[in-house]
Amino acid sequence: MRQIWIPRTGDANVLEVREAPDPQPGPGEVRIKVDAAGVNFADLMARMGLYPDAPPLPCVVGYEVGGHIDALGEGIGSERLGQAVIALTRFGGYSSHVVVPALQAAPVPKGLDTITAASLPVTGLTSWMMLEIMGRVREGDRVLVHSAGGGVGL
Repeated sequence: MRQIWIPRTGDANVLEVREAPDPQPGPGEVRIKVDAAGVNFADLMARMGLYPDAPPLPCVVGYEVGGHIDALGEGIGSERLGQAVIALTRFGGYSSHVVVPALQAAPVPKGLDTITAASLPVTGLTSWMMLEIMGRVREGDRVLVHSAGGGVGL
């Protein structure tokens, strides 16, 4: 598989493409052939050395991907093979193939392709959490989102 590595902090010129063995899914996992990986604020901050939650360098970042399931671990039904999915990856998403627990690979919403859908998990779940859990927004409430040009806003 191919991966995009951050070997050291810096601008986008520090990124390196490297080859690695294809990962194999274990029990309860699926492997996704990645069509697209989301590029988020956390990824950019990690590359610049400014994201405290990032793995130590050198590393492969990427929190979300869109693609198709191409291998199944034990206990996963064959109907999932070939399924178009989006997934949360908790790093490692900048890879041509990723392995995730099957529950983290959700079917792509109708009307979307895997490339467009790859941008949904992080911003979508963060927005939902902020509105539903943190803000407890209900019908009739008004919401002002500052800096809405980003994926989530502030």
